[in-house]
Amino acid sequence: EKILTWMDDLRNSGNTDIKPDTISFNACIDAWARSGYKKAAERAEQILRHMDQLYAAGNEAIKADSYSYNTVLNAWAKSGLNGAPQRAERILSIMQAKYRNGDISLKPNTRTYTTVVDTWAKSNERNAARKAEEILVAMQSEYERTNDDDAKPNTATANAVMNSCAFTKVDSDKHDALTIAFRVFDWLSSQVDIAPDAYTYTIMLSVCSNLLPRQDTSTRYSHARKLFLKCRESGYVNDFVLRKLRHTVTEEEYMSLVDYRVNSSARNLPASWTRNISKNKSRNRSKGSKWNRR
Repeated sequence: EKILTWMDDLRNSGNTDIKPDTISFNACIDAWARSGYKKAAERAEQILRHMDQLYAAGNEAIKADSYSYNTVLNAWAKSGLNGAPQRAERILSIMQAKYRNGDISLKPNTRTYTTVVDTWAKSNERNAARKAEEILVAMQSEYERTNDDDAKPNTATANAVMNSCAFTKVDSDKHDALTIAFRVFDWLSSQVDIAPDAYTYTIMLSVCSNLLPRQDTSTRYSHARKLFLKCRESGYVNDFVLRKLRHTVTEEEYMSLVDYRVNSSARNLPASWTRNISKNKSRNRSKGSKWNRR
């Protein structure tokens, strides 16, 4: 940020060779988003507002784009602060309004909506799971209406909703969160072009572990068994799935599900159980690169 201020001071003093632009401002916002500083999200949003003010004043070299807004949303998702979901929703509404008014560079995309879902998932807010699912439903409805792939929900979106369920903090919301988690899992499983991945199964086992009573061993085992068998069939068993499975069921139940393998790390399991793990990592790296370009 000091470098950005220095560049701005040079421009104001008449040096036109060095001046900040959208890229330099975005780099500053991104640095704040990654900083881990308690007030990083607030500062990132302040810089975004400053960009909007500069552009409105006639500085066309500094125009916030979808990357600017998405990065601020990411800062709020990481913040864990009270009110973070509401701040994210407000930023999303600004993007939507500007896009409707003709600014195509601020078109909300899949990353935008998924990050807002993630903000709800990482909050301690009441009805977080329900709010997260509402965003997913709205995305899917809009996709069905427009057939626009740019904001189509994907596996990461569904995972974020299920994650909001798994870590629901409010006791009175937990029954609703359990229902939502399995509803979203069933929706994801029914899709033609997207499907559950290893993270999906890890999250859903967390749902069983966190939301089903510890003493209700039969229900926990029944759900965990169905999930793990589907995970095996789809080739997404990894060490995270195994660790969460072990935490959800009894030791005897766990051993039966891994066919009584004493050393049941992923590398010692049948290849068919783990066949898609490396492929999924490659896809995630590819998605990350694509997102980073936006």
